[in-house]
Amino acid sequence: MKKFVSISLITLIFAATAAGVYLNVKKQNEIDQTRLPLKVENDRDFQRWDTNIRNKGLTVLPDDFKLSEENEVYNSQWIKITSIDDASEKAAFDQNLANHKDIKKVVFAPSGTMYLDYRNINKDGYTPNQVHLYGLKEDKVLDARILDCSVRGNCYFDRAYWMDNDVFVITEWSRDISKKQEVIPVCTITDKCTYTVKLHMVDLNHNKRYVYESKPFDIVLNDWIGNL
Repeated sequence: MKKFVSISLITLIFAATAAGVYLNVKKQNEIDQTRLPLKVENDRDFQRWDTNIRNKGLTVLPDDFKLSEENEVYNSQWIKITSIDDASEKAAFDQNLANHKDIKKVVFAPSGTMYLDYRNINKDGYTPNQVHLYGLKEDKVLDARILDCSVRGNCYFDRAYWMDNDVFVITEWSRDISKKQEVIPVCTITDKCTYTVKLHMVDLNHNKRYVYESKPFDIVLNDWIGNL
């Protein structure tokens, strides 16, 4: 009888422990779905970005970011895919990479075979409010408009960095306006406007883009652009 009670007690303890672990993991997952992922928060490039804006007088805490969107990355209208096995394409690919080395606001993946061009100018057929992704994915060359933002929102891409060969982050400053707003009050980059920072985390392997948006704040963007 004592042996039966001991076994039952041990079973109950394990069941309670398992239930507790499950609830903790479930709760943690629910939190992680809405807040900035720790792998981003702890990333050196994010911390450097955070330190830079703090030093310039603006505090945007990691906890200020909340998940606002989740969608697919690839769009057939915005991407061109060719085979690296084609000799002419291979030559064009090598030349393209060489042409984009050592350029400010062009960042290469750790592999060195893919880059993001987020320069705030017209470049290679892309406009200042568009980010160009170019490079090798397995045996295919991708040439894509991977991200764009609203000109009406005074949008400005200030930083991009790779976390690995398939995951990258881009930060966007833009006015705190809704996509559903048909009439948007005029507020230029030389005016004090209400902005948010949108942190785009893109996972090419899983074809996902997660957008984390900060709390709003008031700045004159033109005064900030030189500091970002």
